[in-house]
Amino acid sequence: MDVAVSVETCLPEWGLSWEALGADSRKDWRTRCQNEWDEVRSGLEGREIPASEDQCTDATDDLAAMEPAGACDELRALYLD
Repeated sequence: MDVAVSVETCLPEWGLSWEALGADSRKDWRTRCQNEWDEVRSGLEGREIPASEDQCTDATDDLAAMEPAGACDELRALYLD
């Protein structure tokens, strides 16, 4: 699942544009998100990295298993609220 694509799908429902998320486009948002993760990851101890990557995988799998409306609600809670 590509979270940026899912967010883009939800934007019309939210009545928002990428600018509301601090980005110019889906690609820009994805790049910013990846850069933030890279920064956080660099501050983790080696033993913490696998667990944090597992959490990301679990969250992505959970979002993929949701109905679209439920996924939009979760994504809104994560990135807007």
